[in-house]
Amino acid sequence: MLPTITDTALNAISEAATQIQAALAERDDYHEVEEISLILSHWLESSIESLCDDALYHCITGDRSFAVNRAGFESLLKRKHILLEREAAAAQEQKDHFSLAAERAA
Repeated sequence: MLPTITDTALNAISEAATQIQAALAERDDYHEVEEISLILSHWLESSIESLCDDALYHCITGDRSFAVNRAGFESLLKRKHILLEREAAAAQEQKDHFSLAAERAA
């Protein structure tokens, strides 16, 4: 199961949007925080797609030129069992939470 966007990421987007709004406003370039948040979200999504393309290219060719955080990708790949264990634990915790909520509702 792929992770969903976390509250931490959503908070980071919101905080960045507020700071970007202030910086742009100083240059007489005003935008709503919600607009900047939306733009940041789309930019991050396209950045993720680009990083996936880069990872594919670098894994196939072995060419490390212009690799963005290639060491991070390789490190996570080597430690994938830790990530999978965390995902399984989070899924079980969510399942337990929903089961407990269902029991209380019954």
